[in-house]
Amino acid sequence: MNKKNYAKISIDDLEEQSPILGIKNFIISENKVNVQDYPFDFRYPHIVEGIAFAICVKGTGRLKINLKEFQVEANSIITILPNYIIEILEQSDDLLIEFLFFSFDFVSDLKLITEIELFEKIEEKAYLKISEDDANNLLEFHAFIVKQYKKTNHLYREKIAKNLLYTLIYEVLQLYYDEKIGNDDETLTRKEKHLHYFIKLLFKHHIQERSIAFYAGKMFITPKYLSQVIYETSGKNIQQWIDEMVVMAAKALLKSSNMTVSQISEEMNFANPSFFGSYFRKRTGMTPVQYRES
Repeated sequence: MNKKNYAKISIDDLEEQSPILGIKNFIISENKVNVQDYPFDFRYPHIVEGIAFAICVKGTGRLKINLKEFQVEANSIITILPNYIIEILEQSDDLLIEFLFFSFDFVSDLKLITEIELFEKIEEKAYLKISEDDANNLLEFHAFIVKQYKKTNHLYREKIAKNLLYTLIYEVLQLYYDEKIGNDDETLTRKEKHLHYFIKLLFKHHIQERSIAFYAGKMFITPKYLSQVIYETSGKNIQQWIDEMVVMAAKALLKSSNMTVSQISEEMNFANPSFFGSYFRKRTGMTPVQYRES
């Protein structure tokens, strides 16, 4: 499928559908919802521009996340990271979820965002079956966040919501730590496996490596073939995949560390701070300092 056929889901899209007066860059479902209630045609792939946790509370379904197929049922959680591709193949009429959706910027000052191993673990298994007790625990916490989120006149509303979200993120990550990750990519085509492996390599090496040749070399294929495969299977240019991951890491370091711009430039293997600044500004519209102060 060509890139032009991929729709996108952003914070702005969901803010229009939210019944609660929102906090900028953070949306939470007030009640159990059916995805059919939203104006997205999930029969086709959508690229998600944000981070989401969806807790399935009822019903069943079958979906693809980054081309990997999962069977969805009650007492499970789906974790979506920036630029994930999601497509729903089928769903029961009674499929209900509760969700949180927030931008990377909203949590970029959270220290764990720079822990790439956590993202690798989630990337290996975006869908996680959990116990009924764990599901109820997440749902109770979700309900508490909604209660605080609705206090529109509270002076510290956003700070409270953000800190509660941080706690929920840690709860979800604990479930991933407890889960033994298996290898379930047998259903992927050869090209889809290339995409899956490229994304794993990207999570592991994007801090230091930005060249297509590096990733192609790790996969023992030519840069031209890798570029072609990534575009055909994801609908996104491979350099766009790389640039978005690099910018995400740079944003995290700018918000969650005391490192200078020069130190971040060196950490991320840029030739010099000036080149890092130009790279960042070209892709975000801001200098690193402007982003840090925003």
